[in-house]
Amino acid sequence: MTDTLDAAAAPLDRTSAEPEAPPFSQRASDRSYRVIVALAMILPPLGCVLVVLGHHHAAGLSEPDNLQFALHWAGLLSVFLPLAGLACARKTGGVTRALTIAGIGLFGMFGRFLNNRPVGVDEYIHLRQSIEALSNGEVGHPVSVLPITEEFFGLHQVASAFARLADLPLWTAGVTVITLAHTLSVLAVYQLIRMVGAPAPGAAAGAVLYTLNPSWLYFNVAFSYESLALPLVLWTLAASVAAGRATGRPSFRALAAAMVATAALPAIHHLSTIMLLLILTLLILARLMAWLPRVAVAGLRASHPDRLWPLVTIWYWLALSIQFWWSENYGWLANYLGPALSEGFSQLSHIVQKIVDGVSQPASGQRRLFANAANPIYEIIAGYLFPFVVLAVFLWATNVMWRNRHRFGSAPWAFAVVGFMFFASMPMLLTTGGGEGAHRSWGYSFVGIAVVCGVAWSLAPQSAGVVANRLPAVSKAVRRPAVRIFVALCTFTVLAFGSAALGINVPHRFPGTANVGDDARSMSYEARAVAEYLAAHAPPDTPVLADRYVTSELLSVGRMSPLSPSEEFPIYELYMSDAPIRPQVLKQIWDSEIEYFVVDSRMATTRPRMGYWFVRNEPGVGGTDLSPQLALDRFDCLPWLQAVYGAGPLTLYKVDRDTLAGTRAMSCVEATP
Repeated sequence: MTDTLDAAAAPLDRTSAEPEAPPFSQRASDRSYRVIVALAMILPPLGCVLVVLGHHHAAGLSEPDNLQFALHWAGLLSVFLPLAGLACARKTGGVTRALTIAGIGLFGMFGRFLNNRPVGVDEYIHLRQSIEALSNGEVGHPVSVLPITEEFFGLHQVASAFARLADLPLWTAGVTVITLAHTLSVLAVYQLIRMVGAPAPGAAAGAVLYTLNPSWLYFNVAFSYESLALPLVLWTLAASVAAGRATGRPSFRALAAAMVATAALPAIHHLSTIMLLLILTLLILARLMAWLPRVAVAGLRASHPDRLWPLVTIWYWLALSIQFWWSENYGWLANYLGPALSEGFSQLSHIVQKIVDGVSQPASGQRRLFANAANPIYEIIAGYLFPFVVLAVFLWATNVMWRNRHRFGSAPWAFAVVGFMFFASMPMLLTTGGGEGAHRSWGYSFVGIAVVCGVAWSLAPQSAGVVANRLPAVSKAVRRPAVRIFVALCTFTVLAFGSAALGINVPHRFPGTANVGDDARSMSYEARAVAEYLAAHAPPDTPVLADRYVTSELLSVGRMSPLSPSEEFPIYELYMSDAPIRPQVLKQIWDSEIEYFVVDSRMATTRPRMGYWFVRNEPGVGGTDLSPQLALDRFDCLPWLQAVYGAGPLTLYKVDRDTLAGTRAMSCVEATP
């Protein structure tokens, strides 16, 4: 990576050379750069110490306090601000800039290192898949909790292979894979903006802006297939744009790299593959729209500064790869992704209708932003401001691009459409069905915002005259270094606070004492003890039933096959109702061959933090009703259940199938055959 691009590699037209800076200005610029370098060397280590102290303080708390957030943000800003300044400085050399950007990406994993254990059900599911790949060489293991992970096995194969080759524990190997991918994701955005044609400082500014998207710092560091697939998408886009650049010869290395990546991507993650296909389609359409007017004037022999055929080749290769990997799975993939999207649009239409009708009562499926959030007030305010600040930056960038539209090719406009998707997804945040889908789209839509802003950053000095003519007072103020630094710091800080508030809830960001019914805080020593007991006394994939929060440990550490209740499979009635077990439910227990039940005695005394024990549509979800104590006591007296192990509030019951078949007991009074 160098700071100088030739005319073909950097199509931004610089028609006039910049005048040489006066000696005083040059000396001031040198002093400023030396200050940035010094801060980038001194503050990041201190910032890491502050982040560690913040996590250490949070680990002993049941509820977050202001001190942990103060330490956390003082540390994060002490690292990110000087590194961002060094990466975007015009005097920074190519190698230094690349290493600085890589350092930003690596520090993005720092919180993951401090909380180095699986967090949430998804990570435990992917860990289980990786365990089976490492232990048995299995490619896709059936998991009833999230069956789709069986079909997207790329992460599991990579993690297990790395663990075997490096002789590392599986979890360590998996986190290492995600660390490499996460670090390379920022470099991929930097390289993508370079390939679009922006000089190095502008590309670095775009890459830094990308790290402020709400998914990057917390969501995309999880041990999940998306954390591997998204960086692969970014590098594929960089290679695709590079392959189609207006250079003397086509870049066949970039074309080959893109084709290798697209061959593997459909086996890693579904949404990433679909988003890449859509973005490539936009790039092709943008190139056609730039080429067709030339054809209308000069005929089919009309030339175009950029090549179209590499993009078409990569798109077609990706479509073939999708057909190869998904040919027999289109139906279930649509059934997996479709309901959330359709439900989100349905709920959004109801919300709009309520607003039109002037009804103040919340519509069905409407969610309140930051409801019951443990975030400090400044994070919540920044969360509300986040889309508006990003919109202001985006509009400024598109305005600069429009005024300089003859200086670059068609690719930035395609990415502008991608960036607009971020703002189009905002209304979905108001729905329970579409909120998660909107959140998952930001890692892709923010690529467009990063590209547009990176290009505009490079073109802004040449558009300064327009501002000076129309708004002389503003132009005079902005030319002052202190004003520019202040605006940049405020914008960065608001976006950093807001992205954290919008990105993920507080328990996923910090360690802390165990909380009942909280995905990030419910993984307890008691649940692990039950899982280890089952791993020692029951064969793998033994059917068990437990609440959502114990299920994670049983699935991974215990290697069991937890069943997921539903309206059609309402086994949760045993825990939630003290009425005699219905014959249909008793038959389902027999047919599903459940061998063990795990009961948490706290069901009768407290409500889970997430509002449900098993699934989101269970009876009483989000309410205040507790499980009847009689329902939990029934596990001790049913003749076909026997308590075999206990750990704190958890009790493990084994099903005696012979007694179940003989008695068919639906209550503690033994039934007759």
